[in-house]
Amino acid sequence: MFRGPSLWFDIRIYLVVAAALLMVIVFYNKYVAISGVILLYVLFLYGRERHTEQQRQLTSYLNYMSDNLEQASLHAMENMPMAIALIDDAGKIFWCNAVFADWSGGSLAVGSAVQEVWPQIDIGRIWGKNGLKNFMAANRYFQLGYKPFCGLGKFPDNLMVLCLNDVTLCASPQAENREAMPVLAYIQIDNYSDVLKGLDDSQRSAILAKVNRYITEWVGVLKGVIKKYSEDTYIAIFDRAALDNALADKFDILDKVRTVFGSNRLPVTLSMGVAADEPSIAVMGQRGQAGLDLALGRGGDQAVVYIGSEVQFYGGKTSAVEKNTRVKARVVAQAIRDTIADTELVLIMGHASEDFDSLGAALGASKMARSLGKNAHVVVSYLSSAVDRIGEFLEEYEEYKDLFISGEEAVSLLTADTLLIVVDTHRPGITAAPELLDKAGKIIVIDHHRRAEDFIANPMLIYMEPSASSTSELITELLPYFDEKLELTRLEASTLYAGIVVDTKSFAVQTGVRTFEAASQLRRAGADPQLVRELFRIDLDTLKHRAEIINNTEMLPGGAVIAAYSNLVKDAQIAAAQAADMLLNIEGVRMSVVLFSVEDGVAISARSQGDINVQVIMEELGGGGHQTMAGAQVKDSSLEHVKKQVVELVTKYIKESENYEGNSAARD
Repeated sequence: MFRGPSLWFDIRIYLVVAAALLMVIVFYNKYVAISGVILLYVLFLYGRERHTEQQRQLTSYLNYMSDNLEQASLHAMENMPMAIALIDDAGKIFWCNAVFADWSGGSLAVGSAVQEVWPQIDIGRIWGKNGLKNFMAANRYFQLGYKPFCGLGKFPDNLMVLCLNDVTLCASPQAENREAMPVLAYIQIDNYSDVLKGLDDSQRSAILAKVNRYITEWVGVLKGVIKKYSEDTYIAIFDRAALDNALADKFDILDKVRTVFGSNRLPVTLSMGVAADEPSIAVMGQRGQAGLDLALGRGGDQAVVYIGSEVQFYGGKTSAVEKNTRVKARVVAQAIRDTIADTELVLIMGHASEDFDSLGAALGASKMARSLGKNAHVVVSYLSSAVDRIGEFLEEYEEYKDLFISGEEAVSLLTADTLLIVVDTHRPGITAAPELLDKAGKIIVIDHHRRAEDFIANPMLIYMEPSASSTSELITELLPYFDEKLELTRLEASTLYAGIVVDTKSFAVQTGVRTFEAASQLRRAGADPQLVRELFRIDLDTLKHRAEIINNTEMLPGGAVIAAYSNLVKDAQIAAAQAADMLLNIEGVRMSVVLFSVEDGVAISARSQGDINVQVIMEELGGGGHQTMAGAQVKDSSLEHVKKQVVELVTKYIKESENYEGNSAARD
């Protein structure tokens, strides 16, 4: 077998050896040596010619194969039943085969963007990645494969390969099967007793009959079945296609039922837990019940939909109904007392960048622990002027020495027996020291915010009341049930009072009968309004920042205002929150949103008069809060980009609300 240059190299070695032998022979017979030299030279010329000829034939063969392979590859790429294209980071086509152009109806060619025909292809999401994605367009199902392209020859490096395969024959039956998959929904009238209170039998029957009719008609339109298994609870089953219709209508049954009023003109509201795309009916039932619990925990009047691992929220437009009974407060207070009694160290923390509600509730919880002789500390982030302000007053009291500690100090004190009480938040990511949550063996959560999707894992006790004005109000209610003889100091009572004042905007919003009762209880315990005013004082720089924010305010349609502040300054959060509160005083304003720059992105403070649920809007941006007061923080984003997102969300929310109000007569 011919081995190319390596064989010719071996032959030359043999010839050199033969020449050396001839030089030896020349001493014995020069005639034989001369004949050998001539023969050796002829062999050398013959071998070199053969090598040259074989190299020429090999080069010709390789060139022939290369030309044919390139033509074969191009032929295959042009005619295989798969659309192939090279695109740049803007989605513009650098090259595509005939199938790609044909499947686009002739609309796509070199220089045009694939999004013109297939907007489902999000270039920003897939750029620089390998993967597969399925999508539907023009009643056809496609599987898209994508990967970065390494430039060869005339092709540049900054391209991606798109391979589009028509999988309609396989996907159509799958889609039909998916649409026929069952969906389970738990439905509950979440204010049943409050609506029917004080009504006679005929009035109660009329209201329940109307609600039953609305729910039954809604399920009937979805071509499902419904069964009432208690006075205020239903279970419904329909298919996946019906769920898609309900999602498209944003569960308008919530709005329709809300037009039914009971006692004291209180609207009837529903809570729903819906589950789909689960591996079994048992898992679907568990997810549906978890969704209903989550909806109730968020204040009711909403649907929580679990689709596989994804959770979606709909509704949540009304305020949570205030509960007049305090049985739960008494039970929770006793449970907290028993838990504290079994531990030696109690750590209390709220959310990062603490406000007066978070700190007031923390001081109240620390009072519970200290009344039982337990060592207690409040873990703070030291990123809040409220911490500094209260810290100044704590220095005057010896019993409060070393009350505030950092997260690092708390970790060093933590033992398996330590109790961690989390107040004014239930979201692990925004606590003052998230690292404590994974190490604490016993956790209690006390909060007044509507429940979000992310929740602190495995708490031993949860006390959440979205109808409460503040966590300080909840702690104040727990104190007398915790210990009738417990006496608050002037600073503790004043800090709790300040927490209520802050979250109710001086008793203007989210204020019920129990809020005033808690405030009067604190006043009797020694809460000093003068001390509260001193806590609320701000410096001149913060006042100037607040004025600049208000000066940059823009009015949006529907009674919303938005302001953006780009300067990175200390206490920007305080200035923004105060500016958001002040903007609500403008005539005709229903909600206000203030955006301000922080070191790692953009923070948002949102407020409303009560008819707009700012918590729902902030959740779209990864935040949360309460119906009238919420916030969010968007990391690694610009102020202008976040502002554009907020404007779109606010406009969409107001438009949907106006559409509902305009069609309320037709809904009845």
